[in-house]
Amino acid sequence: MKLSIIIPTYNSATVLPKALDSIVGQTFGDWEVLIMDGVSTDDTLKVAQSYNDSRIRIYSEPDKGIYDAMNKGIKKARGEWLYFLGSDDWLLNDNVLHDVFAQDTDSYDVVYGEVEAPHLASNHSGEWTLQTIDRNRCHQAILYRRQVIRRLGGYNTKYKIWADYDLNLKWFFDRKVKKKHIPTVIAHYAEGGYSSVCDAEMLKDLSWILLVRGRRMFSGKEKKELIHEALLTEKSPLKRRVLKLWQLALTTNKQ
Repeated sequence: MKLSIIIPTYNSATVLPKALDSIVGQTFGDWEVLIMDGVSTDDTLKVAQSYNDSRIRIYSEPDKGIYDAMNKGIKKARGEWLYFLGSDDWLLNDNVLHDVFAQDTDSYDVVYGEVEAPHLASNHSGEWTLQTIDRNRCHQAILYRRQVIRRLGGYNTKYKIWADYDLNLKWFFDRKVKKKHIPTVIAHYAEGGYSSVCDAEMLKDLSWILLVRGRRMFSGKEKKELIHEALLTEKSPLKRRVLKLWQLALTTNKQ
């Protein structure tokens, strides 16, 4: 199987049909859907069951939050690739999965495109770089190889809201992970989604995460040049702090 689409749900009866309709209508058909439900008290399960499609598998049990549900989906998934869709999000058009896999994906471990999200303006577009690393990429725009996401440990449930950012930083800074940006808008990302809220725990750890993982990405000479150039123009307090931490680490030979 090519693709496993994991959808965490809780009392999603009113929004889930649009998400599922956007999947079952795809011209690309080599997929499965895993509904990871947190014991909804509305008609979420009835909605999912009404599709009567053997490719849609439904699990309903207590969980410890959205990322715990997504981790359970990772363990149950059979697909070569994994994709996470919010129950209130939807795939942009009927050809989008065909368009994604029609591009050169075989040589890569993570493939990421774009989302349609007017409230995000241009903050989540283009290739993810050191210059834009302080802005997370929506998981609705990312496909991960199953073995890679498992090797990276899935989602850290310590972070209740931005565990997706933590996972994204893992693959971004991992030199073994081959990643590719594609100029394809994959999904509509619903305004006011769960991860749009601030995660105080992640903010507290972010500078340390960037320092520790970033030190592994480049050689000392490469980092010195990048840091020097970036500090000349960088205005973001967070990124300046991280750059100075990297600079300090290089100065003290703690690479």
